[in-house]
Formats: sequence, C-alpha cells, structure tokens
Amino acid sequence: MRANGANAVWLGHNNPGQVDAHKVEPGLSYAVYAALQNKNDALYADARAMSDAVRRALDAARAAQLQVILPIGYQIQMGDAWNEMHPNALRSAFDEQPLNLYHSGYTASPYSEPYRADITRYYAWIQHEWVEPYRDVIVMLSLADEPMGGDYSNAAKQEFARRYEKPMEALSPDELWKLGEFQAGVIADYAAWSANAWQQINPNILTTMSFHGGDTARRVWGLPEIEKLFSATPDNFIVTFDAYLHDDLAAKPATADEAAQLKLFLTTLGNSARLYHKPIALWGGVNAWGLAQESSAPRGIPDASSNLLMLYDLPARMGGEVWGVFAWNYNVKQQGIENYNRPTTYDPRALEIAVERTFPILRARAVANKTSAPEIVILYSARAMYRTLGASRASDVPPNWFDATPYARAFADRDAVLMSVELARTGASDAFYVIVAASPADLDAPDLDFLRAQFLEGRVLFGEPALARALGARAVVWQAASGQLPEQGGVIYQSVTYP
Repeated sequence: MRANGANAVWLGHNNPGQVDAHKVEPGLSYAVYAALQNKNDALYADARAMSDAVRRALDAARAAQLQVILPIGYQIQMGDAWNEMHPNALRSAFDEQPLNLYHSGYTASPYSEPYRADITRYYAWIQHEWVEPYRDVIVMLSLADEPMGGDYSNAAKQEFARRYEKPMEALSPDELWKLGEFQAGVIADYAAWSANAWQQINPNILTTMSFHGGDTARRVWGLPEIEKLFSATPDNFIVTFDAYLHDDLAAKPATADEAAQLKLFLTTLGNSARLYHKPIALWGGVNAWGLAQESSAPRGIPDASSNLLMLYDLPARMGGEVWGVFAWNYNVKQQGIENYNRPTTYDPRALEIAVERTFPILRARAVANKTSAPEIVILYSARAMYRTLGASRASDVPPNWFDATPYARAFADRDAVLMSVELARTGASDAFYVIVAASPADLDAPDLDFLRAQFLEGRVLFGEPALARALGARAVVWQAASGQLPEQGGVIYQSVTYP
C-alpha cells in the first residue's frame, strides 16, 4: 500500500460492538476492554485475540511508516454484558422499546450517567494502552462508526427537560418542533460530548466519527441533522462520512440518481466545511459492494478511481478542507478485495493497484486546487424538519419531509449546495441563484426579511407563488424536474409580479 501511494490506514471497527474473534468485522470496543480486565472472563481469550490483532496491525504500520486511524467503538454499543447490567441506560424509541437500528444491536443513551462514566474509563485505558505507546503511528481516533437515530430514553427525557424547561410529554402541538430539534441533535450531542471528553484526556489527538452517507444523508436527513455535526463539535473533531458511488448492497444496481445525489452531498459537505472551518474525511466504496458487483449494472475500476477523485474535488471546489480520502473495505470479509468468493468484473489486484495509485493524484490536486463559491444554493427550512420529526416521533429513519433527489438530478452538471435558511441568514451564501425549497409557513419574519434582501441585492429567487406573495417581490416558479434555470441572452428574467 505504501509503495503504491497510500500514506495512512484506517483500521476496521468492531461491528457489532461485541467480543467475538471470529466475527466478520473485529476491532476494539468497550466490550473488548471490559473482557480484558478479568482473565477469568469467558470472553477473555477472544478479547485478547482481537486486541493482539490490532497491536500487530499498529506494529506493521510503524514498520511500513504508515499513519493509522484507530477505531475504538461502533455506534454507541457497549456489548451484551454492559447492556444487561444497565437496561435503563439504553436508548429507546418513542414506544419505550430499546432502539435497535437495522437490527445491529442495542445502543447506550449518550446522556446516561452509567454510559458516560464507563466510556470515560475506557477512553483513559485507550490513551494509556494504545495512544501513548503508538503516538508516532496513531494520527486520529475513530470513536464510532455509523451512529444515527434519536433517543427517547429516560436520560434523554431528563436532558430535554433541562434544555427546554419542559417535559417531552407536556409539549403542545405548536411546540413539537422542539422535540424534533432535540432528536435531530442527539448524535451531534454524542459526537460533541465524546470529542470534548478526549480534549480533557489528550488535547493533541484528533477524533472523528464516521457517519452513514447513504439514503438518510444524501436524500432526506434529520437523524442526525448534518449541519449540527459541524456546528456542535469542537476543534479536535473531524467530520467523516462514507461517500460511496453506490451506497447499497452489492446485488442492487448502481443508478444515475445515486451519482447525482453523491455530487450534491459532496458539494454540500464542502460548503459546510468551509463555513464552519472544520475539515472533513471521506470514504470511497471501492470494493464489491461499492461497485455493485452482484447486480445487473455493476461498475468497474474507472468508477472506483472516479469515486475517490470526487471525494476530494467536489468538497474542495466549494472551499472545504479535505483532511483525508480513504478507499474503504479492501479487506473486510464478504465485502472487499480479500475473502470475496464471488465473480467480479475486475481483477482484484488490478483494482487494488489502480485505487492506491489514485492517492498521489489526490495529493497533487490539493496543491493545485482552486475554490469557488457555489453557483446555486438550495435553501430548506430546519424548522420544517424539526416539526415533521417531532410529529412523527421517529427515532430511527427520518420521515420524508424533504427529498434532495430532484435537485441532485436537475443540477448534476452544475455546482449547487443544500443549506438551511437559518444558516444562510448569517451571510454564508454568495450564490447567484437561490432556490427556496420551503413554503412561507415554514419561514419566520427574519427568514422572509433575509430572502427579500437577497432579491433586492440582485440574486434570483425561485420558489412557489405563495413565497413571492409573502416577499412582495417578483419571483420565478422553477420546477426541479426541468433542471433548466431560465435565461435569455444572459439576462435572467422574472416573469411573475405580485403587489
């Protein structure tokens, strides 16, 4: 890997966060740490085998002079033994049943005191046992992979009441947006608390969590709210997303909409990274899953390299700092280049070499990169998201309150970003075209004043007629299905006038 151009390795995470040396994705986690504390523990031998494997990987990286991103957790999973000891500290859905996202296992509430006390002890062990002896190798800690969802546990309810000075159960229909705002921020709260805990332990180590960049990030989001991941986390935290060209099972065909969604997602992440001065790291799915090898529409080696180049080029073009680009899942059983026993459209070694030789190209791009402001900004209402989340009481998959797909499809060949009206009001947008994907009912007076000012400054606003009436301004009604912004001789015309 080093000879072909890689300069860092992201080791695998412990998915799920249990102790089992023969699992598909082994790694470090709280449960491994807990089993290692007692040689008489029934899981001690497996925990030792898993720990020793990570140590061998760190030794190999040191010998090869490669840096390592070390994962130390998966979601907010503490393992079966901890769950049995602390059943009241688990995250729950609105119906008070333990939350089990995608049937991947129960997770702790990030607000619960038992969780915070035990994870702090675990972090201190990681610092002493791993970070200190391998500080020359470990460049960043990955605290969790794919944390998502909300939290209706007792600990979460107590935090809600403290924050909003009112119990969840006592909210009026007009106040449900508060419930949605809280649920949209659960994972951002988790990321912020965890990164701040590490600032106390070791302020010189970078931290991250790798968030899911599939359908609930590219198309419709809210659990978590993406902007909060940037705004709530401290300076030692880097926002990471998986950003596969095909982010689904290998048997599902890759589609043009997926590629368009990824482009809009990446430009949006780059814009957020610029606005919040927070670097990002991204994974490309350059394996059998990311290349849809078991489907009727598989992709090949050029698509793998293209995926990696997109991960740098598109965010950087929006002014975002890209801390790292990673080719994910080379060696994960049943997904990667190794241990994959199904036919592929590519030669595995050819793919490995081609992908790794893309890394020096990416570093050369970093030197020559030129940034520009987005041409188009698509504004949504965070209040609409909060209200819909609160009304649905969703804790796993967000309701379909907004679909970015039509915009991604329409602007596949233009630079566009998604942004909340609330963020845009801070003066964060220089785009000439402003598409308001919100009704007047979702906007308050400061929002409307901001949009009116944008119009008067010469920007072109697109939105529904009711919005134009609320603004008292001319506006063009634009249909996402067309993808065409109205132009005539280089002059934008505005065809509808309201008093």
